[in-house]
This record gives sequence, structure tokens and C-alpha cells, in this order.
Amino acid sequence: MNLENVDPPQSGATSANVRPEGKTITMATIAKAAGVSQGAISSLLNDRDYGIRVSAKTRERVFRVCRDLGYMPNDLRAVVRMYPELGDFALLVAADLGLEDPFVGQLAKALLAQIPGRHLSVACYDPAMDYSANPAALPAPVSSGVASKFITLGPPNASLFSVILGHDSPVVHIGQEAGTAGVTSILPEYARASHQAVETLLTLGHRQIAILSGPFGSTDAMTIELNFGVRAAYDAAKIPIEAQNVIYGGSSFEHGVASINLLLDRQQKPTAVFCFSALAAAGVLHGAQQRGVKVPEELSVVGLGDAAFSPWLHPPLTTVSIAAQDVADKAIAELQTRIKEQDLTSTRRIVMAGTLVERASCARPNQP
Repeated sequence: MNLENVDPPQSGATSANVRPEGKTITMATIAKAAGVSQGAISSLLNDRDYGIRVSAKTRERVFRVCRDLGYMPNDLRAVVRMYPELGDFALLVAADLGLEDPFVGQLAKALLAQIPGRHLSVACYDPAMDYSANPAALPAPVSSGVASKFITLGPPNASLFSVILGHDSPVVHIGQEAGTAGVTSILPEYARASHQAVETLLTLGHRQIAILSGPFGSTDAMTIELNFGVRAAYDAAKIPIEAQNVIYGGSSFEHGVASINLLLDRQQKPTAVFCFSALAAAGVLHGAQQRGVKVPEELSVVGLGDAAFSPWLHPPLTTVSIAAQDVADKAIAELQTRIKEQDLTSTRRIVMAGTLVERASCARPNQP
């Protein structure tokens, strides 16, 4: 936490605080300046319900008065609520995505490179959990009260957003539309990315292209957009998609290996594969090599998401992706803007285009 000359955490906010010039600031001082009761001040500073209802406008007025007076509570949680710019950054990742996902590591590294003090809390959340009804299940960075700038990644959870916003902290959600007022959504152009990948393979002359998609019937927004982009690329080229060449499943390395083995057992084998994840693409490369299929001479491979291992695969993997550093820069800037403008109500969207990173895993198909 980026604090200077702040006392260690206490069980609650103190009733008096001494300014540098020696003037004591008491609860009564704050209450008088803000035009509220001392009980309301205590409730706000300690973040506890003493049976006193305090509106959002009143809370904002009280905190403004505290800042104007130069009041600095001894409780770090109260400091964060009053001075959100001093709180920690936190990255919350959906449990079904997992901390082992390559993009999570890249994003965390990119965030740390930009955060003062290089301090970032990382935890998982349950997309299906109602945190408003189960506060004990909140991720530690939320329940501890010392983080004030939140970045979430994965399926959105409205109850989690509600709790964080209720603590007067801004939220940036990456990957999907958050659907909650006060939260900024950073949306990669997935449809454009998959369109670009398939278009690249079609332009090289490939017609037998296998698509390693997400689970069949998936309602995941990213998967839906990726499939839309694939169809759009085929429609633009006026070429029909062969249903047998769309392999549904997950995004794992094992799925890539199993899928390429299935495809290579067919009489009409694909000359190219586009995978909805870099891990699956790595599995395709591995499975092809085990079968003696040369990449890219006999099989071209494109992956989605430029994982850190992509340049080190054999051959280096061509990908279409949005750089984690660009996402991190946008997220941090947006959180700081929200705090500066004290805006936790407007709905914002930031759309980011992907980039094709050409490496050695793609080539024109062999002519019979």
C-alpha cells in the first residue's frame, strides 16, 4: 500500500487526529463540518452498521470534509475508503479460468510493471456466487479493505461488482461486457481477431481449415464472438464452412493433441488449423510432430492469444492477439481516471483490436 507516515492498522478509526500544525481533528470536528451526527461519522469510518442509514451523497460529503481537513485515520481500511488513490491494486480472476491461464500471468506481469511499488493482490472469484448474500466468501483483496482499484477477468459477477462499488472502489472488467453501471468493460474485438486469423489462412490458399472451437453450445460471450468472426471470414470469401472441420471442446493442450489426432485420422486431412487458444495450438503442434506431420510444410497452425511460450514453440506459433501490456495500461489508466473524477456510476466501454503476429507456423499449402 502506497502510504507515508500512516500509523499501523487499528481495530477501528480513532476519534481524534492531529494535523501537522498541531490542531486536533475529532469526530465532533468532522461531524460539525459535514453537518451530520458523530454516530454517522463513526459508522462511515469503521465501515460498520450502527443502525444509522448514511446515503451515498452524505458519505461523499463526509469523506470530502475529511480530506479537506487533512484527517488521516489509523485504520488502513478507513484510509482506503477516504483516499482510494492510496489503496492497493487487485486482480480478481474467475475460478474456472484459473491462475494458470497464460494470459493471467502475462497480465499480472504487465500490471506489476506499471504499478507504483509493484504491489498487486491476486485472487480468484466464483462467477456464480452471490457475494451480496455471502460476504464471508468474498475474495481476500475485497474483504480485507486495503485494495481500492480492482481489475476482474472472466465471466462477470454482478454481486461482486456491487460489493466493490459499495466500498467506493472502481472496477475494470476485462474480456466481456460487465453489464453493471459504474464498471468499465475492456473488450477485445474477438470477432475481428478470429476473422483475421481465418482470412490469413484463406489468403494463403488454404481451403481445408479446421477450427478448434470452444465447448458445443457454449454461451460464453468470447466463444460466441470468435465463432461469429470465423463465419464472417468464410462468408466474405464466399466459401462454405464444412461442419466436420469444426472441433468443439476446451482450450487445453490436451484438447489440441486429441483434436489433431482425430483430424489426421480422416481421409481428407486439413491443411491448416485455427485454435481458439494458444495452449490448444501448442497441443496441435505437438500432436502433429508425433504423427510425423511437418509444420508449416504440411500443416499451418494459428493460435489465439500471444502466450509467452508462443515464440519458443517449434516452429514459433503465429497468433492473433491483444498484448497484455496494452490491456494493463488501459486498465490502470481507467481506474485512475475513475478515482480522479470520483465517477462510480457511468457505464464505459473500451474496445481493443487484435494484431496478427506472424511467425513460422504458417505457409501456403502444398499443391498436389
